[in-house]
Parts: sequence; C-alpha cells; structure tokens
Amino acid sequence: MRAAMYHGAGRLSIEDVPAPEAGPGEIVIRTRACGICGTDLMQWYQDTKAPVVLGHEPVGDVVQAGEGAPFAVGDRVFVHHHVPCRECDLCRRGRDTLCDTFRRTRIDPGGLAQFIRVPAENTALDVHRLPQGMSDETGTLIEPLACIIRGQRLAGVSEGARVVIVGAGSMGLLEAEVARVLGAAQVVVVEPNAARRPAAAALGAAVIPSCDPDTVRGLLGGRLADQVIVCTHAHAAMNDALYLAGPAGVVQYFAPTPPGEMVPLDLGAVFWREVELQSTYSAGPADIRDALAMLADGRVRAAGIVTHHVPFVHVEEGFRLARTGEALKVVIDF
Repeated sequence: MRAAMYHGAGRLSIEDVPAPEAGPGEIVIRTRACGICGTDLMQWYQDTKAPVVLGHEPVGDVVQAGEGAPFAVGDRVFVHHHVPCRECDLCRRGRDTLCDTFRRTRIDPGGLAQFIRVPAENTALDVHRLPQGMSDETGTLIEPLACIIRGQRLAGVSEGARVVIVGAGSMGLLEAEVARVLGAAQVVVVEPNAARRPAAAALGAAVIPSCDPDTVRGLLGGRLADQVIVCTHAHAAMNDALYLAGPAGVVQYFAPTPPGEMVPLDLGAVFWREVELQSTYSAGPADIRDALAMLADGRVRAAGIVTHHVPFVHVEEGFRLARTGEALKVVIDF
C-alpha cells in the first residue's frame, strides 16, 4: 500500500509500505479522508519521530475485522489515534490524555496511509460509526473539535461566560463555536489578519485586531474575560493575552512552543488578579463522543472550516498550503 512518509526537515514522500493485517479485536480501515493538524506541521515535534507516517484525523471504511472486533466490514468509522487505560490515577482524576496508555497507543502506521490498522484497545474504546448523513469532511473534524471541548471544560467555560479567543485559524473558529454551544454569553475573537476576521464574525463573535484590554472591556460590559484561549504560539500574543483576563480568570495556551523556547510573560500583571495559566493537550473518549454528537446534530457549524481538499497523490501540496497559511484547514482525500 501507499503511505505519506515524513522524513524530517519538512520532507514528505509517498512510499510503498507493508499493508497491515487485523489481529484479534482489531480492525483495518481503508482511509477515505484525513485532516492535516497543526501538530503535523511542527518540525521540532515531528522530526524526533521521523521517519513516520503523519495524520491522526482519519475517516475510513472497515475492510478487515479481527475476531471479537465490534465492527463489520463496510462500516464507515472515525478512528481516534490514542486511548487511555481508564484505571490509573490520572484517568480517575479526569486527566486521561496524560495517561501512559494514552501516550503509547497509536494507529498503524498513521492517518496518511491507504490502510490503517487500529489496535484492539482503540477499537474497543474510541472508534465510532459515522451517521449516514455526515460527510467525510465533517468526520475529520471530530478529533480537533474534541480537543477544544476538553480544553474549554478544563478552563470552565459554561453558561454566561465571557470568552476571548486569540487567533482565528481553523481551531480558533471551532473554539468560538464550542464556547457558544457551552453557553458563553459573549465571545470575542482577536485576529490581526484582516482576511481571517470575516469568518469569525460570521459565527457571531465580536472580532478585534489586537489584544487591547480597553476594547475588550468595552465589548464585555466593562469587564475583562473569564477565559482567554490562546490559539497561537506567537510570543507577543501569548503575553498580551494575560492582560485580557479578569479577576480569577483563566488564560489557556492551546498552541505549544518548542521545548526550551523561552516566552517572556508579564506575570506581575496577573498576580493580584489570581489569574490561572493552563495548557491543554489532546482529547479523551468522552470528548470524542461529545464532538461527534455536536457535529451530528448541527450544534457546531462546521461549514467553512475546511477550505481545501487535496488528493492523496498530491499530499505534499496539501502540506504546503497548510504551512504557508494559504489554507485554513486541509483535508487529504483518498
């Protein structure tokens, strides 16, 4: 079979690799589509794993079902690439994405391959049939949406919250949608790129060009935000977000920076307001189920998030579009 192999330093090539076989409790899917995630583009993150088949937002058809697997050949499914043990201390505390099993489990060889073997643990816990009316494109958004749902619940977004989102890329737009679904009273999106502002405004968010506290106060009835979610690793924005959080507010960093890269933060600006700084990583099974439900019943409006579809044979072009920012969100079609 063919797979898109990442070799490091941004180099990607389509290569022949052995086709997987389903063992007991496992399934093999024929990939229909797979989204490109921002983490797929992070050379500092992926180069340590190379050579590796990237991609973790796949939708496909079951073509093999091992003994005991709860799926049948022909089922169209979404596959989650990691699953927790549900038994360790971290899982019991609701931090299942930090579980050792979660970090160990992985689809084989990756989402950007013609066929994917799904381990028994993943098959049993976090593979889902897609509703008949759901498109493959929408199915590829389940995992990124689940990551946002987990993050916002960790940050405490709920009925009546005042939320500021820094960055209006594909994840920032989904952040705005989830905040609305969770009951936020007001959502403000900060986006310096004028070309990206209309999409956020179309979702009903107030859109401003910079992290200006006075402007935020004006939009939030004289208050600062309860939650500020930072969807960029730009250092200036990561610091400026601190000034947008009100007393006992939360600033959540959704986009990582490379290990060892120091970001100057004015912590004195938030000390007296007891602002909490958070990070959030990935999504657990409950988040995946909620994301699927929100997309299936239309609570989250997915139209416009994916801006480019690229055939698998031109996967390198898909990565170029994503890296340069020409595309908001790219889906690779098989």
